Amino acid sequence: TTLFRSDQKRGKKQTAREMKKKILADRRKPLNVDHMNEDKLREKAKEMWDWLYQLESEKFEMSEKLKKQKYEVTTLRNRIDQLQKHSKKGAAAGKGKVGGRWK
Repeated sequence: TTLFRSDQKRGKKQTAREMKKKILADRRKPLNVDHMNEDKLREKAKEMWDWLYQLESEKFEMSEKLKKQKYEVTTLRNRIDQLQKHSKKGAAAGKGKVGGRWK
């Protein structure tokens, strides 16, 4: 069973890699700049720069969103911990009184 599990994990990793390769292949387009004159090359360079700028903007937005989500998760975990501490104190006191024993 251990060998089977490791094969499953390896299979998932491989399919994820294949998906990533496919996505990157779709994004990467051949340049075909050999036949272009100077104006076309400038236009192509501007087009690529605009695309890079857009990707960098998206990357920045995603990283900010990730930071915000991490902060929210941490905050919510802290709230859960605080609530659990208070509920344990109340439950422990209630048990002692109901059971007739002191802990």
